[in-house]
Amino acid sequence: MFFSFSLFLHQSYSSEEETSDDINWWCSTTPHPEPCKYFMVDAALQRTFKPTCKAEFRTMTAQVALEQALLVQNHAKSMGPHCRGKRKKLVWMDCDKLIDNAILQLNRTLHGIGSNSTFCTDFDAQTWLSASLTNIETCLSGSNQLNVSNILHPTLSTNVSQLISNSLAVNGELVDSQNSTEIGGFPSWVTSRERKLLQSSTRSLASKAIFVVAQDGSGKFRSIQAAINAAPNKVSDQRIIIYIKKGVYRENVAIGPSMSNIMLVGAGLRYTIITGSQSASGGFTTYSTATVGMLPISIPSSVY
Repeated sequence: MFFSFSLFLHQSYSSEEETSDDINWWCSTTPHPEPCKYFMVDAALQRTFKPTCKAEFRTMTAQVALEQALLVQNHAKSMGPHCRGKRKKLVWMDCDKLIDNAILQLNRTLHGIGSNSTFCTDFDAQTWLSASLTNIETCLSGSNQLNVSNILHPTLSTNVSQLISNSLAVNGELVDSQNSTEIGGFPSWVTSRERKLLQSSTRSLASKAIFVVAQDGSGKFRSIQAAINAAPNKVSDQRIIIYIKKGVYRENVAIGPSMSNIMLVGAGLRYTIITGSQSASGGFTTYSTATVGMLPISIPSSVY
């Protein structure tokens, strides 16, 4: 497990924010002040957080969210051997992956906003925190839809969701103006190379495709999943374009966690259609019903 305790001092704010170290005041500015106050003043650990600026407070909110997420993870993993029945096992397997990924995103946030970090923007942190919260909520949603209980401790999971929401709210205030400005209709953080790709015609993108999928056999692959499986399984800063010709593709497509730059390009609206058949009514969790989705990262226990 790694925690980033270094505090990143952001741009200046009001004098009250910069000088106040009253955690009750800081927590009162969040959507969920009560859990914020409770976990920021921890008698068991003999600590009380005393932020002096919003950037410090952001780090602290992410830290307590991570600590509670680890408790949720321990509870969920302890439930694994006790899961009986297909539905409960499906929910547990999904939640196990989703909670792992939620923790990864919180760790990534703490590492990224550290004072020695140069690769993380406030917008990046907002994305990672949003992903973390989505993972927790997706687990809860799957449990509710399949009427499965006890996978997540209700109090713990509520605490985590509220604490991450607090961190999101604080970070949202730190997202500076450059993240909201636009260049050519795109956010400024979108690179010129990415803008050109997004503005390209279908024909132009098809000519740059590394793989072509076609049901009639005119491409290298007949299924989208087969093309994705054949793509380089590594993180790359280059877009891997897969062109999908006209047709109705009945499959649930899963993109691996290390494939961060896959770009799927169809023949156009109503021409290329991807449709899955998995649903909650069919006994699948919300997470596994995605027509096109990302697989969570498998995380060895040694990284926590």
